[in-house]
Amino acid sequence: MPASPTETSQPVTSASLAAGNASFPPLAGDELQLWRFPLPLPDSPLRRAVESLPNATEHARAGRLVFAADRLRQLHSRGLLRLLLGASLGHPPHSLRFVANPHGKPTLADAPELHFNLSHCHDRALIGLTRAAPIGVDVERIRPLADRDALIAHCFSPAEQAWLAGRLASSREPDFFRIWTAKEAVLKALGSGLATAPESLTIHLAENGDKCAGVDGAPGPWTLFTHSPEPAHVMTTAVRALLAPGRIRQFHLTDDACPAWMDNGTSVQQDTFHGNP
Repeated sequence: MPASPTETSQPVTSASLAAGNASFPPLAGDELQLWRFPLPLPDSPLRRAVESLPNATEHARAGRLVFAADRLRQLHSRGLLRLLLGASLGHPPHSLRFVANPHGKPTLADAPELHFNLSHCHDRALIGLTRAAPIGVDVERIRPLADRDALIAHCFSPAEQAWLAGRLASSREPDFFRIWTAKEAVLKALGSGLATAPESLTIHLAENGDKCAGVDGAPGPWTLFTHSPEPAHVMTTAVRALLAPGRIRQFHLTDDACPAWMDNGTSVQQDTFHGNP
């Protein structure tokens, strides 16, 4: 299947999100919505609305974190997830009930057909929503890792190790995180997390203009979407279905108080990969 055209990110304001369901774009059954936010949220009506949404269990989980900024990031990410899910279903966000599978992946108790996933890395959050199939998302900051070689040896398949070793030294670090986020996203979409050995999967990324990718070791088909809203981060979404071209919609928060990277409507690197059935 050919790749989707380059996707753009649509800006939304905190005021419009805080206003209620009428301001949210509808989620069609065959599309993927990706929402990215700064963490913690800047002071705004949206922040105050979001902080009121997590339930007692979610507040308690956040309260166990040592640092205040981490507690806010946890609360804001959970509140944003409730806000988006409630808007997509037309239900009050605080009324949503979550259940977890044996590996801890949450689903909606009363709407299992709405698939979602959340990832946050320090001051970035990524939320994916779709009705098409199970989904996983992952966001990582590109950075040097003292144990990168050990991670490659223990978590990458032989084919991935060989591919990475053949890359230019200048691209090896971002390429490592492209594979890493894809693995994380696929494992989350499978619902097994690290109960499935990461090295049992092989991610085939697109090269030399080829816009097809594969996931060996996991039943498909798959759509993998990798993008970088700024050079220092990689975000990957995995959906266990072939999405039609153009059915990926991105949204980002735009306000005077938001970091400049949130207002960048285009990604530095955007690739849509469709795996083989």
